[in-house]
Amino acid sequence: MVTGDAVDRLVVTLRLTTPLIGVYDAPPSAAFAPLVETEGTMCCFAHYPRWMKGETLVLSRGGAGCQGAYRALGLGNGYPPHMAHFLTDGVGAPKGEGLKATAEIALGYLDRGRPLEATSGYILVGPLRLDQWDALRSVTFFVDADRLGAVMTLAGYWSADNVVSAPFGSGCSLLWRALEEDGRDRAVLGATDIAMRRYLPPNILSLSVTPQRFEQMVSFPDDAFLNRAWWNELMDSRDAQ
Repeated sequence: MVTGDAVDRLVVTLRLTTPLIGVYDAPPSAAFAPLVETEGTMCCFAHYPRWMKGETLVLSRGGAGCQGAYRALGLGNGYPPHMAHFLTDGVGAPKGEGLKATAEIALGYLDRGRPLEATSGYILVGPLRLDQWDALRSVTFFVDADRLGAVMTLAGYWSADNVVSAPFGSGCSLLWRALEEDGRDRAVLGATDIAMRRYLPPNILSLSVTPQRFEQMVSFPDDAFLNRAWWNELMDSRDAQ
């Protein structure tokens, strides 16, 4: 079980200034307060400043906000029939985003997606709460390039494989679905979706991991790279700028 002391040790060593963000499959409750709901067709990442302030976004089946987030996070019923054209040329779709060369290529990408199901009927996105561990589906670090390098390295510290992946996808799909999409536990480099980047500071990217991998990450030994002089020298040099 992950302890608050272990999380604090990691946060202090990384010198994190941004909170860790969790995705939860759970109904809204006082345990996640303060709570906020989205409006209109708003992107869930428009709530990034509110996540940074400790608020939790509530998504519920049939609710407001970008419907792509509902599908990506297990609250929807699959893609609309025009989705391949939405990603490409716009034929028969509300618009075309030009993200893939052809509709056939886009359809192949969509067909490989593994749908999720939020069993509670809700998805909550907000600060990491260890007392809600059983409902936790992912942990996301929103970090600059220096700390991104550190958390990517730490995610693969116990593996001979390259565990970090940078898949194509919407920002919301990289928060949870992409972590187990190919049948293995992987860490996912995210916040690369051009459409959602406007809501984040320009120097911020993300790394999302499963709770199981996060539990490994916070247990790094005292002789790991994060306690070596060169990591602290890098942080000291940045602080001095």
